[in-house]
Amino acid sequence: MRRAATLITSLSLLTLATAGPAAAAGPGDDLTPRVPGKHSVVHREQAAIAASPARIWDILADLPRYGEWNPWVRQAEGRLEPGSRVDVTVVLGNHVMAAQHTVLVVEPQHRLCWRDAGWNAYFVYGQRCRTLEQRPDGTVLVTNELLLDGIFSSSTNLLMGAALQQGLAGETSALKQRAERAS
Repeated sequence: MRRAATLITSLSLLTLATAGPAAAAGPGDDLTPRVPGKHSVVHREQAAIAASPARIWDILADLPRYGEWNPWVRQAEGRLEPGSRVDVTVVLGNHVMAAQHTVLVVEPQHRLCWRDAGWNAYFVYGQRCRTLEQRPDGTVLVTNELLLDGIFSSSTNLLMGAALQQGLAGETSALKQRAERAS
């Protein structure tokens, strides 16, 4: 038991030492979205949605109604302002769990990013960005991207990658259905 505690302590210190000053300061201190690096794993889903950017944004920004349409994030509450906290209830495979996020970017009708802010953020950085791009054919390309970063990103992906990809796919498909439905 003592060896396990020593190993966990050592891994925690190693993670903080190698992750840089933002991780050492604690989750939620840095509001600049990360770009993929050498330890990153990126999951991505895209959909061309036949709706206006305003309609899609209204759905994404209406956190209290996530439970009506989103199979991955069943409940969300908080404020969509950089630095604010958003609490969600998320489905990962057969597990339902609470997660805390810090809002990074809010660009109405264009981009919404948040990152993990719970205890797990000390071990692996998780960031999710949804980007809306108006296309010449009148549709909007929605990119839903999840970035896992840090020395434990590959391990996290092995354990939870399939459930994370399934969640992204489910949310992206449900967003398309809701946005294209007549309002």
